[in-house]
Amino acid sequence: MEVGIIVSAEGKRSSKIYDAARTKGIILDAAEKIFAELGYSAARIDVIAKASGYNKSLIYQYFGDKLGLYTEVVKRADQIGEQITGSFISELLKNENLVTDPAAFKSFLEAMTREMVLFLMEHPSYLKILFWEAAEDWKTWNQITYRPDDGTQLNDLAIAAKKSGILRQDLDPDLFPILIMNVTTTTLQSISRYEHLLDKKDSPQQKERLIEQISKFIIHGVMEPSLL
Repeated sequence: MEVGIIVSAEGKRSSKIYDAARTKGIILDAAEKIFAELGYSAARIDVIAKASGYNKSLIYQYFGDKLGLYTEVVKRADQIGEQITGSFISELLKNENLVTDPAAFKSFLEAMTREMVLFLMEHPSYLKILFWEAAEDWKTWNQITYRPDDGTQLNDLAIAAKKSGILRQDLDPDLFPILIMNVTTTTLQSISRYEHLLDKKDSPQQKERLIEQISKFIIHGVMEPSLL
C-alpha cells in the first residue's frame, strides 16, 4: 500500500491510502480495452485516462509513455497466457515419446489447440490487439522491450518430430509455430464474419466444435499423412 496524491480524470485531487498494484491493474484494463478497440496508433492516453478514472499524469508516472503502457498490456496478457497454457504445454513437452509416438504427438496437438482456443476466446481484447498489429505490419510490437517467446519450444519440437518422421517431410519446421498460431487466431477472428453459418459462438457446443475442427485442420496439415 502507498500513500499519495490521486488525481482523477476530472482533475480532483485527494490525499489517501491507495493500492498501487490495484491502480495499475485498473489502468491496464482500460488500456487493453482502448488498444483493442482502436489499435496502438489511434489510442490516446487521455482517452485511456478517462476510461480508467485516473489522470494521465499518473499513467505517465507508472508507465513512462504510451509505448511503455502498451508494453505492459502485452506483457500482462502474455503472462496470463503463460500461466494458463504455458505450464500445461511445458508438462506435455516432457513426454519422452512425444516425438517418436504419432498418437502422443496427435494428443499433444489436440490438447495445445484446446488451451489456445479457450484462452483466446476468454481474452478477446488480446486477439484484437494481435490483429491490429498484423494490420500495421507488427511495427509497434517490434518496438516493445518485452519479447514474448511463444515459438522456440514448438520449433524445437517440430525439428525433432520431422527427424523421426512424424512431421510431414514437406513442411518447414520453422513455420510450424507460425502456422498453428495463425490457423487458430484467424479462425477465431473470422467467426463473426461467418456467424450466419454457425451456431452461437459462445455456446459450449460451438466451442467444442471449433476446438475439434481447428485441431483436425492442424493435425492433418502438419503430421505425416500415412500416420493418420
